[in-house]
Amino acid sequence: MTMIDRAGVTAGIKRKYGVSIRPQWLEKCAEHVEAELANTSNASNAQNLHSEVQTRLVIEQLLDSDIGESCFPALVVDNNNQVNRLPGAPYTFLQVQEIMDVGISKHAMWEAVREKEDFEQRGIRPSYLPALDEDGDDSSGVFTANTQGNTQGSAAHAPNDDVDANGDRKPKIPHGMLKLVLTDGRTRISALELTPIPQLNIELPIGTKVLVKAGQFMQPTGLLSLDADGIQLLGGAPAQYEQFTLRTRLESSLRRGTVG
Repeated sequence: MTMIDRAGVTAGIKRKYGVSIRPQWLEKCAEHVEAELANTSNASNAQNLHSEVQTRLVIEQLLDSDIGESCFPALVVDNNNQVNRLPGAPYTFLQVQEIMDVGISKHAMWEAVREKEDFEQRGIRPSYLPALDEDGDDSSGVFTANTQGNTQGSAAHAPNDDVDANGDRKPKIPHGMLKLVLTDGRTRISALELTPIPQLNIELPIGTKVLVKAGQFMQPTGLLSLDADGIQLLGGAPAQYEQFTLRTRLESSLRRGTVG
């Protein structure tokens, strides 16, 4: 049976992410990974897993864990219990606890979410797209797909994630200015993107893990400023937060009457 090297994995994650793992969590995680490996068809080949592979298997569980359960806190607070600088390490391992778009009203965001879900789940076209005729063609007369034998350029045939099978633009959730609440499991800080960061979007699962590499705390707000070079998205989706989808968060906020 494969035995996870607890000390080696702890050191490996510390080197990779600069975070210290709680031994109690690691023990449960290692036992789970060991049991999973023992039940695989290649169990005999998994008995001597390289240390990097062991670390990767534990990291998969780490990303889907709650950071307060799996990691020791890393943020440093001052005498006023405020964070005004990042730790001295090259980066800080944190969890997204809240994410909102302060550049777009919640009502507008709600409409975008509803239209996107209708389009994806029930085939209802957003109000800004023209209706299809009986043959399924765009009744606006605007030709969006190359079906007339025009072979000029390969771009017309290249896959495009922005359009559907009919060549119509897919509805998307708008991206204004994201504000995040990040935590190390004990302390929370608020962060604001100064310019749109492509890897971030408001649909990220609550509990997503990130590495914050750089940023300045703006005064007097205390907000951490972020740009694309200052944050790395790692992923993760802890099961205990799966109910907090963008739709449910918007519904809750609108019921409270807190209009963005």
